[in-house]
Amino acid sequence: MRPKTKTVLTAMFVVVLIAIYVVGLFLFWDVCNVEGSLDELMDRDLYATEYAPESSTRVEIAFDGKTLTSDEELLIQEFFIYWYAGLGAMKPEKIARLYSLQTNSELFDELAFDYETALLRNCPIDMSFGNCTLTVKVTRRHAVPKTGKVEIDLVLSGDIAYNSSARHSAVRGESHSFVLLSSGKNLLIEEHTTDRPSYVFANYGLDRVLASNRLVRSDLNYTFFPKYTAPALEMLNQEMSDLVFGQPARSTYPTAEFEYDRRTAANAAINGFSSSGAFGTYDENDTNFVSRCIFESGIPMDSQGGKHDQWKWYDEEINTERKKTGCSKSWFDREAFYRYIRDNEGFGMVALQTTTGGGEIGDVIQLMHNGDAVAEFMITGIMADENGNVKDYLVSNDRYSSVSLRTLGCTDLRVIHIVGYNTANI
Repeated sequence: MRPKTKTVLTAMFVVVLIAIYVVGLFLFWDVCNVEGSLDELMDRDLYATEYAPESSTRVEIAFDGKTLTSDEELLIQEFFIYWYAGLGAMKPEKIARLYSLQTNSELFDELAFDYETALLRNCPIDMSFGNCTLTVKVTRRHAVPKTGKVEIDLVLSGDIAYNSSARHSAVRGESHSFVLLSSGKNLLIEEHTTDRPSYVFANYGLDRVLASNRLVRSDLNYTFFPKYTAPALEMLNQEMSDLVFGQPARSTYPTAEFEYDRRTAANAAINGFSSSGAFGTYDENDTNFVSRCIFESGIPMDSQGGKHDQWKWYDEEINTERKKTGCSKSWFDREAFYRYIRDNEGFGMVALQTTTGGGEIGDVIQLMHNGDAVAEFMITGIMADENGNVKDYLVSNDRYSSVSLRTLGCTDLRVIHIVGYNTANI
């Protein structure tokens, strides 16, 4: 072998050894860090006083329904205290410490939490609050054998008192699901999902970012998840900042024989209804709820025409089944409700789709995604500037009362203006 060749091979061998040494150091450092994090996580007291929320918002929680262990109850209580303390101060709290190590659910909850606090900060009114009372009703608890996991489903209800005025908003039966995991001496959250609107639209935003990169949720692990949550949050915040409601175009509104009693309908939406009685619940219960509020205002049910042209709960007698003599689809289905108000002539409700800023108290707003109505609310308050430009709506449905539309996180809206009703063609 030539001396020059031998020298080159020796140099290459030395470089390879150095590279292996450097990579080994990094791997060793990562292992030490992970072990250190694990040791810290297992040994520390998650409920020690130094982990108290930084916010001064007072959150009071009571439990109802199925019985939980004291540790399960404490963990869920801590989660909602941190969540609502952060919302009250409009800044994220340290909820990540309640999760098991390196779970995608933790990172997504951080995205949803950051998104909602940004929505609160960008509202045209002060959305900070100092007092919040919640009731956690546990509907299901299932311990998974031999895994150390517990599945818990619950509904959250409560009242929020805002700092800037005497205004209150309410949560009515918001759904949450948790998977809890025993880890060392602590019980931690492995997975959390909810139907909270801001959480749902944060989901949609993340999926759009992933789709633009030809990825789906199952392609991600904990290491690469933040690479996509950051641009998703940026995109969502930009879309919300670009949302402009504007002014209504009332010159195109039709007339009706009788005016709509908007205030009565809005008060019914704010105060809510009992779930008992003749009016039951359907899958899209928000539309059922809105229909009840409109009916409460005095607009009569419409049982004329074919089954697709009706808006009613019953005919000659109360019947809660989905058939001709019972509830029409337009009463409880968002898309069918929209088709009814768009196409109805003669007897019954007079309404039409209007501009984003054309809503009045008592009108209906549908939140849209990919052309589908995914939620429905009634307008119960309007925030406008001195020029009449709408800045935000307060909205209510079966789940929420007097909440800011902006804080729901949806930028694609369908606004339905209700004019009144006709009694012709009876």
